[in-house]
Amino acid sequence: MNKECEVIRDLLPLYADDVCSETSRELIREHLQECPECSAVLEKLRSHEIENDLREEKDSVLEYQAKRIKRRTTTVGSVVSGLFMVPILICLIVNLSTGHTLDWFYVVLAGLAVCASLILVPMNVQRDKLFWTFSAFTVTLLVLLAVCSFITHGGWFYLTASAVLFGFSLIFLPFVLKARPVREFIGSFSRPVIVLSVDMILFANMMNMITLYSKSFLSTGFMFALCGAGAWLLYSAIKSKREE
Repeated sequence: MNKECEVIRDLLPLYADDVCSETSRELIREHLQECPECSAVLEKLRSHEIENDLREEKDSVLEYQAKRIKRRTTTVGSVVSGLFMVPILICLIVNLSTGHTLDWFYVVLAGLAVCASLILVPMNVQRDKLFWTFSAFTVTLLVLLAVCSFITHGGWFYLTASAVLFGFSLIFLPFVLKARPVREFIGSFSRPVIVLSVDMILFANMMNMITLYSKSFLSTGFMFALCGAGAWLLYSAIKSKREE
């Protein structure tokens, strides 16, 4: 590459941006007609600038769409939250006016919380929507069962909650363990061992609740032993992984 090419290539960025003088532009144009190497450098320079422009335009469009979706989600979430407040206020007024106390209002409130967990959580959570929605649904469902048990003066909450947790674990736990927050928490631990251990513990707990209600103390002791075995299996798996 001769000195003229070096000078021309130093001026090519200005030429590509069309900010050089008319004299320099004419000189560069004449050189490009005779030098294919410098012409190739100019083409690469222009293609690189086009790629940068396209990338910046793409980023700006994505950012605009993200802000637009976020604003829309916030607006819809606010509207839905307001709609949820209407039946809550109505039930509060009716409950106080008829019974002069709050009893079934809490049942309505807990039931609406279950609905909200399935509607508002997916709308407001940006990542891992299924995981957080399922977690919120499980918690609010347990709260609803607890409120119903308290209102009816029944002692069936622990029995029902143990059955619900075991059923959810049996079906959904393998999928829950694939969620990003859970993967980061458990690390490289064996998922099948975790599933087996948790299912065993929850099953033993459910059977233990059943035997307590049936007042079969021999079965209760057996279920406690089974629950302990599941907990020990889970502890052993975690300990062995940490030692590795």
